[in-house]
Amino acid sequence: MISEPELVGGEGGPGPRPAAEGGPADVVDGEAPGDRAPGRLRLWSWALGGALAASALWGAGLAAYQGRGPDLGGYRSADDLCGEAKLTALVTALGRRAPGPPPYAIRHEAVEQVRCTVVLGTAPTTYEVSLRYDLHKTIDPGPEFEALEIPVPGEGPSAERLPGLGEKAVLSGGDGGYASLTVLDGQAVLAMDVHVVVEQDEETGEARETDPAAAAAVSGIKDFLVEDMRALMAQLRTSPPPRPSPSPSA
Repeated sequence: MISEPELVGGEGGPGPRPAAEGGPADVVDGEAPGDRAPGRLRLWSWALGGALAASALWGAGLAAYQGRGPDLGGYRSADDLCGEAKLTALVTALGRRAPGPPPYAIRHEAVEQVRCTVVLGTAPTTYEVSLRYDLHKTIDPGPEFEALEIPVPGEGPSAERLPGLGEKAVLSGGDGGYASLTVLDGQAVLAMDVHVVVEQDEETGEARETDPAAAAAVSGIKDFLVEDMRALMAQLRTSPPPRPSPSPSA
């Protein structure tokens, strides 16, 4: 007849199974049940639970970090890019400023792109200054900048890398009445292009030759471009200017 099992070990449940006649007692990890310290299983459960909780918190923190997207380095949207670009140095070098054609902008959760143009100088010698501002909110623009913005040696206009301006800066052109400064700074890509406006002959409709004096002015524009680009980058990392109050209705 088989009797009911006997409780061993006091409260908390049955103890280890004793050795049967001629048979071994339970052995776990090389230890007999009587050799195990009381509460070891409970301590192991607590440790495992703590590790799982820490892992869950870490995963939640990582997801929250990734959800925020990359650090924009203080750069913000620009509703009026040409209005915020004072171009003080270029105005000093090339002449008074006048508005250009209407600006162009794309606003998207992944990237913002703004293009605008101003005109400097006085007729018959004028210059167009084109500004470009791309703010990437999800991807790193660095590889694309290296591939597209830096001319291959021997191909296209000459290019000069300028240290100390953003992460990477390239000045190209400078001859023939055209110069371009492009800068990568974190998630922002900015460009400032200057070229002589070529007039058309009223009789033939053909483009007139570029004024040598105007082309020479552009070829020496490097320091002015750098100064105005640095000022624009700083401006785009400040609070946006207040919008004008709407005029009261009549």
